[in-house]
Amino acid sequence: MKCMICVLLFGLNVCVVTHAVEVNVRYADKTYFLSAEFTVEAAPARVMEILTDFKNISDLNPSIIESEIQDSSIADSLRVRTVVHDCILFFCKSITRVEDITQFENSKLEAFILPLLSDLRSGYAVWGLTQHSLDTVVKYDASMQPKFWIPPIIRSYVLKKKFKQRVIESVKLLQQKAKE
Repeated sequence: MKCMICVLLFGLNVCVVTHAVEVNVRYADKTYFLSAEFTVEAAPARVMEILTDFKNISDLNPSIIESEIQDSSIADSLRVRTVVHDCILFFCKSITRVEDITQFENSKLEAFILPLLSDLRSGYAVWGLTQHSLDTVVKYDASMQPKFWIPPIIRSYVLKKKFKQRVIESVKLLQQKAKE
């Protein structure tokens, strides 16, 4: 179901039409938790094809400035190294993330952060895909704990809003790419 999500970002109301049903971000114990549920007008196989196109993953998130597929020590998994660069107010940072990613047919994708190779102490992401009529319902759950200091004013409200903005933007880009 399409819905209108209005995001209050830096004092401006920005309304974006997406297929996002719900986007939640919370911060607890130095960890960010994200969840989203949305519908994509495509079959699960097409959605999975886009989500696992790691060489072109920046098509879904323009903040990703590097993406590299590496060998994984886990059977049936890929190791993906990405560098994300973003700015919030005066705070700019490039973050290296290395994840072991496992695909379960066209229904699930799991990614686990490798802390020794990343700028994150811990983290995971799970994408669950379910066919609903001609569409795919996507449930996304993730967490990440940075190794670096984030100023409190950014860590709280502003960063949560930025995460929501990025999820909404990625959903919109995923929807566009699914129609190609």
